[in-house]
Amino acid sequence: MQNISDKELVLLAIKGDMKAFEQLVSLYEKPIFGYIVRFVNHKENAEDLTQETFIKIFRSLKTFDPEYKFKTWLFTVATNTVYDWLRKAKKNKEIFIVDDPDINFETIDDRWSYKLTEDKELVDNALKNIKPVYQSVIVLFYRDELSYQEIAEVLKVPINTVKTYIYRAKEALSEELIKKI
Repeated sequence: MQNISDKELVLLAIKGDMKAFEQLVSLYEKPIFGYIVRFVNHKENAEDLTQETFIKIFRSLKTFDPEYKFKTWLFTVATNTVYDWLRKAKKNKEIFIVDDPDINFETIDDRWSYKLTEDKELVDNALKNIKPVYQSVIVLFYRDELSYQEIAEVLKVPINTVKTYIYRAKEALSEELIKKI
């Protein structure tokens, strides 16, 4: 099952093939966890939210339209799961402290100033201080390498809004980095 596309895996999973669904989880568990941990800053909560995301995906697989990318749909569900959790946490005024100093923001073939920043922890801390929607676009675009169109689908906003968010996110991140230097 290693050379099967996401679309084929989803179609098999819809038909009840658990190995196909397990393969999807195997492919996307780490990227989804990495995406979620950026928001919640707490390893155990990120693990729970990652699991919750995949449970939601499993329960609603039959509603997935195979004409769309699975990855986009998965990140949409993850984003909504995180936003729901953040709203609840805000209502309960919970404060979570990062309990794992080994969790760092991982980048792959950075196309922006992360490459110029030697201290990734500095970027991590600055990223935590900008709006969640800005965090989303930065992580989705630079780390997860989603296109503007895919990000628009994940966040359910027009593509021009994505462009604006990315611009504003870079500005906000820049301001935060300047404060810390």
